[in-house]
Formats: sequence, C-alpha cells, structure tokens
Amino acid sequence: MARTWKVIGGGDKGGLVVRSGKSLTSEQLPERLSTGALVKELKLEGERLQFQRETGAGPETGWVSLKLKDKELLSLVEGEKPAPAPAKDSLKKKSWDTKFLFKGCGANVRALEGGTEGASRDQLFEHLMRQHVSPELRRDFWDQIPEHLYDTGQTNETDCITFFQTVGHLCPAEGRRLASPGGIRQRVEKFGEMKCIVVECDAEPKVVAVLCHGIEVLGDDLYTLAHNLCAPGLRLVLPEALNESAQPREEGVKVDVGLPIDESQNTDEWRKPLREWWSRNANEKEVKTCLSRAVEALEECVSSLAESSPGAKLVLGGFSQGAAVALAAAGKVKPAGLLLMCPPGFCASMLEGAPKLDAAALVAAGNEDPIAPRAQVEEVHKALAGHGASVEPLLAFEGGHEVTMTVVEAAKAFLAKVAT
Repeated sequence: MARTWKVIGGGDKGGLVVRSGKSLTSEQLPERLSTGALVKELKLEGERLQFQRETGAGPETGWVSLKLKDKELLSLVEGEKPAPAPAKDSLKKKSWDTKFLFKGCGANVRALEGGTEGASRDQLFEHLMRQHVSPELRRDFWDQIPEHLYDTGQTNETDCITFFQTVGHLCPAEGRRLASPGGIRQRVEKFGEMKCIVVECDAEPKVVAVLCHGIEVLGDDLYTLAHNLCAPGLRLVLPEALNESAQPREEGVKVDVGLPIDESQNTDEWRKPLREWWSRNANEKEVKTCLSRAVEALEECVSSLAESSPGAKLVLGGFSQGAAVALAAAGKVKPAGLLLMCPPGFCASMLEGAPKLDAAALVAAGNEDPIAPRAQVEEVHKALAGHGASVEPLLAFEGGHEVTMTVVEAAKAFLAKVAT
C-alpha cells in the first residue's frame, strides 16, 4: 500500500521544487509543491521521492527531495512504516541518469561502480572542489583550471586530483596521450562562438552528432548520454547554450569525504550557472530573437565541424528546448539525420511553410511527460513526415520528461543506421 508523506519544508520559498525526473538536473516544473500538502509515494529512490499529490497546491505528480542538507523537507504521516534499508549490493548499482554521483575517500574519486567513466570533467572538478578548495576560493578557482585538464588525451583523473590537492600547483602536460576511460575521449573546444564538449573514440568519425541540451541545466547535461552513445566512427558534440539562466542551482548533495573542508561559513554560490537557449519567462518576440541567435551560432558551429571532419554525415538533435533549436537549424544546415527527444509541441508549427527536409528522423516521447505530452510530440512526428523526412516510428517510452535507456538504445541504432 502506498505511503503518505507531508510537506514540512519550503515554507520560506513558496513550496518545494518539483522536477519531472529523478535526477536533480532534470526539468523543473513551473509550480512548486505547497508546504502542508499531502502526497502519496509512487517510488522512493535514495532521497528522491516520486509522488502523487492528494491535498494542497502544486503539480499532480513529479519528483522532490526528502532532505536539503540536514533539513527535512517531507515527513511520513504518523502510522506509516519507513522503507526497508536497501540491500548492500544494490548500493553499488547506478543507472545512467543519476548523474554518476561521486563519493570520496582521501584522494580517491570514483563513481559508484568504480572509476570516473561516464562523468564529465566539470562533474569531477566540482566534486574535487568540495574536498580540496576552501569555500572562499572556489568562486575564482574555475578560471585557474588549465584547459589541458579537460582533455582526456592529455591528463587523467590522477592529474586532476593532484592539481586540487596542491591547489593548482601542477605543470601543464606536454607531449602525452594517455589512455582514456572505456576508450572514450573528452575535450572542450570552441566552434564559432559556441563552447562545446567533444566526446569520441579514437577512430575517424563517419557521423558527427550535435546534441543540444534543454532549459535550466548545466552545459554538460547530455554528457552521460553522449558517453553511452559513443562508438567508433561517431563524434558527439555538445554545445553549451549561449544564455545563462536566472534560475539558481539547487543545493548540492552532501557527500562523505576523508577530510572535509569546513562548510559552516556562508559564501556566495561558486558552482557554474545553469544554461538555457531562452528563458521560460520570455515572450514570443524574445523567443524568436533567442532562437534566431541560437540557429546562427549553431550554423557557424556546424560549419567549423565540417572543416575538421570532412566527409562525415551530420546529425542534429537535442532534448526538450534543445530539440527545438536543432529543428530550427535543420532547414539551414541540411543534416542527414534528426534526433529529437521530448521536443516541445510548438515544434510542429515551426515546420509550417518551411522547406522540405531530406533527412532521417527519430522522435522520442515519454508516455507520462507533463512538459512535452505525447499527443503534442505525435503532432511534431506527423509534421516531420509531412515535410519529407524519413521518419522512424514514434518512440513512445515509459517515463516522463527524461532520456531513459530505452531512448539511448534506440538512438544508438538510429545513429548506426545513418552512418551506413
């Protein structure tokens, strides 16, 4: 029988932040869950609760955190039994969308299954900052990280840890090409005005896939997706949105470390800001202006990529807001493929009067997506077919506004098909 929880936190902020998925970086829903609301537990994973609202105001369903640092945000209604402790072996498991949370022990940094495979360097550095850089120095420390530390061909995790332990006293690497986790390399590179993370194997690319992230997330939000998609002959490029979001980042998850730094003092936010292609509060005119600028920058980015990988086929894609950016740019850059994950419903109207699209296309929709409902995504799918795209059957998956492993596997197959 489903247990009942009561919201006891968030009174000073108008309620609790609710997200569409389990991850702390998944899409934030417009409404907050009101303090005092009663909710039914649908699923409990660690400190994240998927709920169905019974009383109070806010979203009907979504994901919230049970705690914020040491502060309780929800409490079990009296008479309910606490969930049983997870089996020890289950703590070693992780799904790709947990953002590969880290735990530290001295100088060791590892994902829950061991190693740092599947984590971007920004994720690694942010964790290391918590352990090795005092709070008052963190804000300015990002600028002191040498560019070569973001390149897995030049530095490894040991170099990163040493850099932080010595507070930056590490000589630049020269003339080295180190082994990379899982044979997958990462680097940061600028194409036109867009800062991008490049993820690839050693083989020359036959396909270059440019994937745009969604709204109010970090610029490396799709890194773990790229790491899961990566295969020989495929280069994945993750451009960072041009605009910084006004939405603040949530409090970080507190982790146990060997020698934690004193966090008692209040300091300004030091972590990198969230990004967006346009604000959720933008009016129609502002959206058009931001979208036009994004398309222009993406067009320049693709042009630069074509010079560095001549002959490779281009796939444009993205998640949520990023899918709209990719679709808007498709008419100008003429990709061989389109990969649209949970695209907004207005994407269908973007195709009205647009030129025909001579491209393969895969469109994914969550059956329980409250932000890009399946019915609206179906209209986008139909509009693509009506504009000449060779559209795969709609990929309707069990889930909300997120990318599940079902989508990952389908995207892998689609990219392999485009390559042939």
